[in-house]
Amino acid sequence: TMTDRPSRVELIPWDYESPEHIERMYLQRLDCGWRSEEVREKWTKLGRDGQKTLYWVESQPIHDTAPTHWHLPRTPTNHPFHPIGHIALDLRPDQDRQLGLSSSSSSSTDGDTIVWVAGLYVSHTLQAGGFGREVMHLAETIAAQPPLNGRWVVLDTMSREQQLSSTFVKRIYLAQGKPAPTVAIQDWYERQGYEVF
Repeated sequence: TMTDRPSRVELIPWDYESPEHIERMYLQRLDCGWRSEEVREKWTKLGRDGQKTLYWVESQPIHDTAPTHWHLPRTPTNHPFHPIGHIALDLRPDQDRQLGLSSSSSSSTDGDTIVWVAGLYVSHTLQAGGFGREVMHLAETIAAQPPLNGRWVVLDTMSREQQLSSTFVKRIYLAQGKPAPTVAIQDWYERQGYEVF
C-alpha cells in the first residue's frame, strides 16, 4: 500500500508573495493547459485571504520561501527544490452551502470541514509514474490534519465528457503539441475511490 513505502515526493507550500513562485506556477499552469490566467491575481488573492494554498510537488530550482501555511507562521528552509508539479487545497464555504454539502460553514473550527482538492498537475514527462497517486495521498493527509482538520475531501475536476470532447482536445492538447489524453482525469480519480456527485 501507499503507506508501506516512503514517498518519492514532498509537498512544499507555494509562496504567493514570491515573484519567482508566481512565475513558475504560471508557467506550469500554461503547460497544464488551463487556468494560467488565474495565477497572478485570483490565486494570490485567495492565498492572502486564507482560501487557497497550492503546493509544489517536489528542473531549475526555486527556493522554499513561504513564511506561512494556512495563515500559520512557518519557517521556510530557503533550500532550492525542483517542482515537478503542484496541487491546491481550497476552502469554499459558499460553494459548499450552494451544493448542500454541509449545513455549517467550512471553517477549521467546526467538525464538518470540507477541503477541496483542485489543480493537480504533474509534469507530462513524469505522468504514469505513480507520482499523482503519491501527491493525492499527501494532500489528503494534509487536509485531515491541523489547521484544516478536514472531515471531507471534495475533488474539483473536469468531467470525462468535457476533457475528451474534440473541441477541448484540439484547443488544449493538440494546439500545444501534446498528445490527446488516453485516460480521462475523471476515470483516474474514480479508480482512487472518488465518486461523482
